[in-house]
Amino acid sequence: MPSGSQKPDSLAMATLRSVKMSSALLIVGAASVWIALIVGGAARAIVRPDPFARRVAATLSDPRVSSYIAARVTDAIVAQRPNLVSVRSVLQPAVNGVVASAPFRAVVRTSARAAHRALFESAAKNALLSLPDVSVLVRGALQHVNPAIAAKIPPGIEAKLASPEAEQRFTRFIGAFALVGKVLWAAWGLLLLGVASIVASIWVAPERQNALVRAGGSLFAVALALLAVLPAGRIVAAALTQGPELRGVIHGLWSAFFLPIKPLALIAGCAGVVLAAAGGTMLEAVDPYARFKALWRWLTEPLHPTAQVGRAILVLAAGVYAVSYPTRAATAVVAIVGLVLVYTGLREVFRVVLARTGVATGARAAATPQTNVYAWRMAAAVAVVLAVVLGGTALLVFRAPAATLEEAGAVVACNGSPTLCNRRLDQVVFAGAHNAMSNAEIPGWLFPHQNHAFPGQLEDGVRALLIDVHYGVPAEEHVITDFSREGGTSIDKIKGPLGPEATEAAVRIRNRFLGHETGKSALYFCHGFCELGAYPVLPALEGIRDWMLANPGEVVIIVVEDYVAPQDLAVAFQDAGLLNLIYTGPATKPFPTLRQLIDWDQRLVLFLESGKPGVPWLRPAWESMQETPYTFHQPADFSCKPNRGGATAPFFQINNWIETTPAPRPSNAQIVNAYDALLARARECRSERNHLPNILAVDFYDVGDVFRVVRTLNGLDEGGTIARGR
Repeated sequence: MPSGSQKPDSLAMATLRSVKMSSALLIVGAASVWIALIVGGAARAIVRPDPFARRVAATLSDPRVSSYIAARVTDAIVAQRPNLVSVRSVLQPAVNGVVASAPFRAVVRTSARAAHRALFESAAKNALLSLPDVSVLVRGALQHVNPAIAAKIPPGIEAKLASPEAEQRFTRFIGAFALVGKVLWAAWGLLLLGVASIVASIWVAPERQNALVRAGGSLFAVALALLAVLPAGRIVAAALTQGPELRGVIHGLWSAFFLPIKPLALIAGCAGVVLAAAGGTMLEAVDPYARFKALWRWLTEPLHPTAQVGRAILVLAAGVYAVSYPTRAATAVVAIVGLVLVYTGLREVFRVVLARTGVATGARAAATPQTNVYAWRMAAAVAVVLAVVLGGTALLVFRAPAATLEEAGAVVACNGSPTLCNRRLDQVVFAGAHNAMSNAEIPGWLFPHQNHAFPGQLEDGVRALLIDVHYGVPAEEHVITDFSREGGTSIDKIKGPLGPEATEAAVRIRNRFLGHETGKSALYFCHGFCELGAYPVLPALEGIRDWMLANPGEVVIIVVEDYVAPQDLAVAFQDAGLLNLIYTGPATKPFPTLRQLIDWDQRLVLFLESGKPGVPWLRPAWESMQETPYTFHQPADFSCKPNRGGATAPFFQINNWIETTPAPRPSNAQIVNAYDALLARARECRSERNHLPNILAVDFYDVGDVFRVVRTLNGLDEGGTIARGR
């Protein structure tokens, strides 16, 4: 054979090999990108506790999941109180409403974080999300529907999200995800491999413009394949269980955990459109308007009878789908139109860019596919447009709006405002109730400092509770202060704050009931003398717990004037179910933000005035706090001078009440809690002490304008000063 004929054959063989290599690299690249985005988008929400907890909570927005859980919770309630079966039709809808609420999702997030270790960090075989506090939420909802039924729900019921069979199914389902989670570390490497393979497929192709179009098409196919993962959950659910209810639950879980794939699919699709537009522009081969004209001719011009029947069937099917699912059909049409517009816009951009860089297009581009001297300019132009488009797309899709966070069960307002979420604890002003335990709702309490008990105070907006705890012994209808257990506390020590009249009255009551004790010494809320008013600590703390469970976006501070052992106080908080809500982080700066405390679900910060050691989360108050004096007999006496606590302590408390021993007067609170007076004093103390007042402690918080002043100092009212600490 002549040597001249061998050269074209060799060139053809080399071209064929290049085409095959380019195709193989493109397939490997597209598959790698698809797998990497699935692993990176979904597995992260499985192997990391916080995303896992958020995704589990997000499943409650699916009616199939929420109704199933509501039925299981109702089963647990009826199992403990069988007589409630007659009112199940009333009970279950109320439970359903609870399951869909933000407080319930907050409880689920907390339980899911705790269960995560059992799923992935231990050898446990079963997964169980128990919600020991769910009865609190259910009773609260039922109070509005049927208070009589609410009263019959047993306290402390441990409602479980699933029956033993469902538990086994959930464990198997989530356990399968664990296999994906084990290769999460390789997701980034796989993604880089995929991108490199796609780039290499373009580089080795004999016609790079065509390769760009093919690469764009493959990435667009990756986007469609990613979106196909979501409806594939129905197939997975059918394979895992035959029960229709559990199928819905599993599909709901699947959808929630694979939800992050949607924005990733959008990014991959945009990358595909950019590459296809770049290659198509250089080839001048894909004109969307010409394609639409061809499609219109196909729809309107006569065809072969067989083809015409097929066309009619397709058009009929499209019409039936549009009538049956108008929203989906409209969404699909808008998406197609949007893609066409994006493609068209990118073509125009590339035309301008390529013309300015001198890159050949059309026939000239095809004539010199590999030897084009402007190849690097072409690559640079494509890279710049790709970076701009993908950067804008990523910025758009990864901005998490408040509505999405709410649907996922995340808290979007901290202590009543989104503005406060990113502020540290010591950058926020809290409304404080002085002697919060001393209130008029307690039967027999003498000389109350507040009008409402803890739940009412919290509901109204108080976020700092200043309380006294003593040892007391029940004696018939009174409680006797147990001075024998209070160490250095004596009658003379507390005579000053109460005054001689109250002290003498307390001593008379004490002498009358000494020797008539009816129980053992225990913890009581008292003000100086339990003889003047007392009630057990545990039930009152349980009221605080119930309120905090129902309000997952609130951070509360408690300052304890303690006359008891820290260990005994710790037991009371533990028995009240508050232990998991207490902030256990370091007592030094910087303090966490409200958002962090809420995300950790450690929303209760405790300070101990005595500073006794023994319990780390009972922080010494006067190491972390500083305050003003607190004994003022008229407004003119008010001072911002230092009292307890060092000048460098991170929290600053302003004591703002008139001392009228033994009985505080609401009329005085009306004066000193007024907006102008209290705001002026807070600003004066801030200036003088060079510190934001974190706690405004007042008597009769519901008299005057304490909450308005707090909002102003936090910068939440028009004209208010933004609270930013020192």
